[in-house]
Amino acid sequence: MICSSLLLVAFVSVVVPRYLLSWDAPGTPASDRAKAINDIRTTLLQGLAGIALLVGAFFSWRQLQVSNQGQITQRFTAAAEQLGSPSPDVRLGAIFALERIADDSPYDRVTIAEVLCAFVQRTGPADPPSARPVARDPAHKRELALMHRAADSLSVRCIDRQAAMTVLGRRALVPNRYVLGLARTDLRGARLVFADLEEADLHYSDLSDVNLESADLRGADLTGVWLAGSFLRGARLHQADLRSAILWHARLEEADLRATDLSSADLTGAVLNGARLDQADLRGADLTGTEASRASLTGAVADASTVWPRGFDAAAAGVVTADESAPPPRPQTWYDLPR
Repeated sequence: MICSSLLLVAFVSVVVPRYLLSWDAPGTPASDRAKAINDIRTTLLQGLAGIALLVGAFFSWRQLQVSNQGQITQRFTAAAEQLGSPSPDVRLGAIFALERIADDSPYDRVTIAEVLCAFVQRTGPADPPSARPVARDPAHKRELALMHRAADSLSVRCIDRQAAMTVLGRRALVPNRYVLGLARTDLRGARLVFADLEEADLHYSDLSDVNLESADLRGADLTGVWLAGSFLRGARLHQADLRSAILWHARLEEADLRATDLSSADLTGAVLNGARLDQADLRGADLTGTEASRASLTGAVADASTVWPRGFDAAAAGVVTADESAPPPRPQTWYDLPR
């Protein structure tokens, strides 16, 4: 490599200047030829030096990139190992270290999100649906909603799981269309205010007594979730799947439930003041004890199995009654729905 560089410099310094002068200015007087050749040689050597500088800068940049990737790999490996530590403080540090790595390396964001989702699922699996208590009547549902809640909030009971959910809820890790896999997870008492969980997969998870105020759950899979006693004021649930969900005494003031699938969901005692359930599927849903008159139900679909609160006039509220053979309503997109 060095010999080739020396030969190139010698060729440019000795041969090329004479050739260029003979080709471009063959009539140069003999007295001026030495100065002209020297000027050409100086210009060519300056050009070579500039090219060498650019090449050196490129290879230095590449070496820096490789070094950075190596450091990120080491940091990721160390943080992933620390997630398995018996110390909650070490696990907490590992979670925020992974978030920092995601900020520094966009290419690793999806992988880090998958690691955090797996951590949440592994450390807090929810009870299977078969183990859930069965309510006898509305009064028993209220009692169960109070009994089923965790004794402490998730931040006290399992601070590292709360931290992982906080990081995932910021949505800075991955694109909005990436599905966060959080199915069958115990998140009772979690604080997820303003969390961005759009299109997240939370089916059969336990979200009892969770604070989801103003959270984004549009298009989320919430099939069979327990949301008993949860706080969802102002939450966005457009086109979410809430089939067979338990929403006993949930706070849904000002929540956007337009075009959601609430078939067979149990909303006994839920607070619906200002909630928007336009074009929602309410077939088989139980709204006993709710103040449905304070919610917007224009175009919502119900059937004979829908249980309304006493004295509620569904037809006057704009609810469409469908027979058993009717297909599921086709939800409109976010942009087509009336604001």
